Amino acid sequence: MSRPSPPRNDRFEDYVPVAERLERFYERFPDGRVITHIIEHNSESGFVLMRAEVYRSPDDAQPAATGHAFEVRGESYVNKTSYIENCETGAVGRALALLGFEVKRGIASREELEKTSRMTTDRAARASNAAPQAATSTPAANSPTATTTAASAPAATANAPADMGVNLDAEILQSAGALGYDAAKVRKWIDQKFKVTGGLDALGADDKREVLRVFREKASPAAKGTAK
Repeated sequence: MSRPSPPRNDRFEDYVPVAERLERFYERFPDGRVITHIIEHNSESGFVLMRAEVYRSPDDAQPAATGHAFEVRGESYVNKTSYIENCETGAVGRALALLGFEVKRGIASREELEKTSRMTTDRAARASNAAPQAATSTPAANSPTATTTAASAPAATANAPADMGVNLDAEILQSAGALGYDAAKVRKWIDQKFKVTGGLDALGADDKREVLRVFREKASPAAKGTAK
């Protein structure tokens, strides 16, 4: 089955789409199946973690391969409306790659590279939206405007932790990925270290910052150079 050629300026053209891996899988295992599960989903923060299981035949008691992926609801249109679907696609792509389908160009799929690009764009959008507020001049202390601003400050502060939590979750998983840890391993490590059962969802902001610090230190060149 022929596919349209990507545009000549397509920077993701060297990465295999998940659909191509899925097509190859069903060509080789027509009776196979792919099952996906939502492991973690926070509808308020927009964080979702999914697992995909690949079975080569109806008789398989255990999956031949598994894959995990996470997504965070973002500002871009595709991830604002379809972040769960994008997460599912990413998990399926990794599971099929670990089973050996279309990996000559690497484990990462085209969708995973596009995800990285989306997250960068979303962070830039959030920073851009915050900039005008920071640039607003401070009113005189005794003016009515100052009173209104002071009264509205708690509400703005109350909204900050949720957004901060999303950023911390994403940064933790990205740092862990640089060490070769998938989301399931991160969850298991957190549950064991902090004696909890909900992974990142069970941690407060201070604990998440500590986890991020640990992963970043392990991923630093100095840490790698001294590792035995």
